[in-house]
Amino acid sequence: MSLFTVNEELCIKCSLCVQVCPSWLISFDEKGFPEILPPNEARCIECGHCVLYCPTEANTLSFINQNKLLKARELSLPAKQEAINFIKSRRSIRRFKKEIISKELFAEIFEVVNQAPTASNKQPVRWIISDDPQKTEEVAKMVLAWMCTFLENQPQSPLTFIAKNMKAKADEGIDGILRGAPHIAIAVVKSDYKWPEDGTIALTYLELATHAFGVGACWGGFLTTAIRNNPNLRKFLGISDDEHICGAQLLGFPKNLPTRQFAPRKEMNINWL
Repeated sequence: MSLFTVNEELCIKCSLCVQVCPSWLISFDEKGFPEILPPNEARCIECGHCVLYCPTEANTLSFINQNKLLKARELSLPAKQEAINFIKSRRSIRRFKKEIISKELFAEIFEVVNQAPTASNKQPVRWIISDDPQKTEEVAKMVLAWMCTFLENQPQSPLTFIAKNMKAKADEGIDGILRGAPHIAIAVVKSDYKWPEDGTIALTYLELATHAFGVGACWGGFLTTAIRNNPNLRKFLGISDDEHICGAQLLGFPKNLPTRQFAPRKEMNINWL
């Protein structure tokens, strides 16, 4: 089966598919219809633009189920101010309910996260998700153990003050590392992948997606640092030596919600060219 097929009865030869192809794979056949020659098929990054932008729905790709595509005019999109308020109202959640996130809700959230852009549409991100609060608690204990060793071995580190504070809170029975979150999500890519930022972008999508579903999220900086420096923790999480940890999020339902918005921010530092 050909990768790219054109319905000649529907095609109006507008050349839009040629223009939107990011890899310049589409040319014209002798009748003026768009085509992808067999030698170019392997270079397709499967972005789907040639199908999604076609004004007459003449184009098909072998890997896209046409029946699952939505018509753009049928999408329900927020008004500008609604979108602005949604993004600006995102807060880092550090107090969580014990209630767990269902597998079904996780599936809905990550269906959104899966739309995060990646370099050349490689989609290289692998996720490690704890859906069991007991496993999450085990991770917190391993991070704390690593932190205690860190304090012994690197007492002059800039992180020492924070680590001591976390240790003191742990002695009081307070989880300052994972903040009592019942779940964690960790994004990894292969260590030789040239654009590890893709994982960070995906984590940002996760943070916004959880906000849309009423789930709280917070970036797990200490968790990320511990995973990167603790082979035992990596092994427990199933992260191989040839994988790079892009970052982690703490996840759960918020215990409290803000009564006012929005917190002030520093003035942005922008240089105009």
